Amino acid sequence: MNRSFLKILVSGVVLLMLIMGCQRDDICPESTQTTPMLILSFYDVNDRESYKSPTNLSVRSMVSDSIKTLYQRINPDTIQIPLRTDQNTTTYTFTLFDAEEDDEDPEFTPDTDTLTFTYGTEEVYVNRACAYKVIYNSLKLTIEGGEEGEWIDSYIIEEPNIEDDTESHISIFF
Repeated sequence: MNRSFLKILVSGVVLLMLIMGCQRDDICPESTQTTPMLILSFYDVNDRESYKSPTNLSVRSMVSDSIKTLYQRINPDTIQIPLRTDQNTTTYTFTLFDAEEDDEDPEFTPDTDTLTFTYGTEEVYVNRACAYKVIYNSLKLTIEGGEEGEWIDSYIIEEPNIEDDTESHISIFF
């Protein structure tokens, strides 16, 4: 055998190994359900069937003496928030502001409630590419109001086991 043929043969074998080494299933598809988010829907306390958007809602998490803003002055009737996978509790502050920052009344005190979610966690194997996801079991919620009292009137836990993020888990009435 001549040398050039040997080089071509070795290059071809190496190329074939590279192509065969990466398989399509080594990448987790976006359509695969992974660890779900908690879905909260907001309703009018006087008409419990009607969605109601909180005015200028800000959601912040409290982790190790640091504050992380998840949402800043939004107005949706449904939101998604992550729960911690390394603990069995997650705490958020939900604050309602009166108006946009530029129009804020200096005498207005924002309404803040602290929501603490407690739950159990379970790791579930998804597949080789996606590995594991965490599902949450036996969800419970406690709400503490700020100095001005709670803006959240009541809530219903619609689904205490969070296995996907396709439907609302908690309905909040205000």
